[in-house]
Amino acid sequence: MTELLRCHVRWAGAMLGALVLWGCAESAEAPDADAVAESAAGSAAVVALADRIMADLTDASASLQLLEGRRVVAMDDNSFAYVEREAAKAAAALDELRAIDESQLGDDDRITYAILEGVLQAATETPTHFWHKFNITPYAAGFVFSSMVPRALGGYSFETQEDVAAYLGLLADLARYVRDDLTRLQGQEERGILLPRPAIPGARTVFEALRAGIGTLAAVAPERVAALSEEERAALHAGIETTLAEQVHPAVDALLDYLGDDYMARAPEAVGLGQYPGGEAAYRFAILQQTTMDLDPADIHERGLAYMADLQQQMQAIRDELGFEGTAEEFHAQMRADPRFFAQTPEEVADRYMAYIREVEPHIPDYFSVLPEAPYGVRRLDPAAEPGMTFGYYQTPTPANPRGEYRFNGSKLESRPMVWTGPLIFHELIPGHHFHIALQLETEASSRLRQLTSMFYAAFTEGWANYAASLALEMGVLDEPYERYGWLLFDAFIANRLVVDTGMNHFGWSRERAMEYMLANTFSSEEETATETLRYSTDMPAQALAYKLGLEKIREIRAAQEAKLGEAFDIRTFHAAVLGSGAMPLPVLEEHVDRVMSQD
Repeated sequence: MTELLRCHVRWAGAMLGALVLWGCAESAEAPDADAVAESAAGSAAVVALADRIMADLTDASASLQLLEGRRVVAMDDNSFAYVEREAAKAAAALDELRAIDESQLGDDDRITYAILEGVLQAATETPTHFWHKFNITPYAAGFVFSSMVPRALGGYSFETQEDVAAYLGLLADLARYVRDDLTRLQGQEERGILLPRPAIPGARTVFEALRAGIGTLAAVAPERVAALSEEERAALHAGIETTLAEQVHPAVDALLDYLGDDYMARAPEAVGLGQYPGGEAAYRFAILQQTTMDLDPADIHERGLAYMADLQQQMQAIRDELGFEGTAEEFHAQMRADPRFFAQTPEEVADRYMAYIREVEPHIPDYFSVLPEAPYGVRRLDPAAEPGMTFGYYQTPTPANPRGEYRFNGSKLESRPMVWTGPLIFHELIPGHHFHIALQLETEASSRLRQLTSMFYAAFTEGWANYAASLALEMGVLDEPYERYGWLLFDAFIANRLVVDTGMNHFGWSRERAMEYMLANTFSSEEETATETLRYSTDMPAQALAYKLGLEKIREIRAAQEAKLGEAFDIRTFHAAVLGSGAMPLPVLEEHVDRVMSQD
């Protein structure tokens, strides 16, 4: 890694100081003292409210506690009662926020204001749509049990009896967490909402893996308890066995029993939110939360069809360039049979990803002036989590593991052709998720809330990652015909989501119809298509829309600045403007970038 890639960025650093504060321009007149005082008071009130909200969120979230380097003592509360309590608190906080005169705030505080308003407004509406979210699916429960829980348990050190008690308390609360999942399933069924039949096996697999693996996961190696007395060590080991046998295993067994043959018989074959009472409103709510834009699902569907038609034309042009005279299906079949697109081992997968990273690294200084300090790399997923995930995910740096990592799926490599290896790793690592998320965690923002907003805005986070991946084309990294074709396949993969996500959740498409569309228009295998369609329709409806819609919005913002500034447009300044203030709603980003670029 070059020294530039290791540079430490601070919010108040000279490079970004002039970019993020719009009130710093010189003025011919001295500012009014009352206006300055009012602005300062408003700023303090916004930051104080943001800090309070963030403290509440962190106290309630195991994931946030891990990011803070704190010891996790309890799992999240996913009960309906908790959501209702939080909605009431959010409504009161909204009133407090709206009592602040937004017009008197500077740019940075206005962004914080907008983020707070969106987060709080969503919290007030969450109880209405609570029962439409399935908490037991592979992307939801799978991530918790394969990533968060191991990190929480593994983060414990044992020096006192209090450490032993806290650890056993966390294990017991894991049982409570699973019981909450069962309670949600029961409440959903009372409201006519059952997990679709095709999604049940994947959900069962997650909890069967938890049942089989929790004993090993909860066990504590001897070197971790060396500081304890013999009696304390004995109490810990006995407590683990008792808690697993009397609480965790029975909770998991009860949930698996509920998801048995009788539930399967009652469950619908159809997928998608639109089939349930209140499902259409829940889907529109999900679109707004995931894209940060008020978009109509029918319009999204039409945009997806148009994007796909254009991408198919571009792919045809490359096939012509290569002299291939058959159909797209035949070309793809030829690629699937070509050994150059397959890795033989998980280690080779990692090597291929990092080879592309080494190709892009020399171009980074030409495109970026502000970068995170955290190192980066790739690592395989926990094999137990791989069956429910098509690819993998970016794991943020934490005090326990300060390296940002792409956790990739290393299973069934014979069915995972690596035709878009470059675009995928550019999306997941650099200049994609790592440049955004690691930088946002490192910057000295006005509040901790601002550092962690990437979790709220999939459209910014995923849109940036896809835009960043597309920069490889400008850099000349993806210059071979098959590499360019791989990018188009990658783009088609995210564009087709606009069609099938809205198709299943809004237009009532069957899963079979969605799978047929994906198979005909992307490079996805039948196995990937099966996993992805369940992700869109049962795991995280609308979330997949954020990838392409976010990409196109950032491109739109850049095009507007290029047209406005002409030769004065600087790509490094643009990227600093987009990333420098962290994730935010895309309409807010558009206004913010315009102010920043106008002042440069």
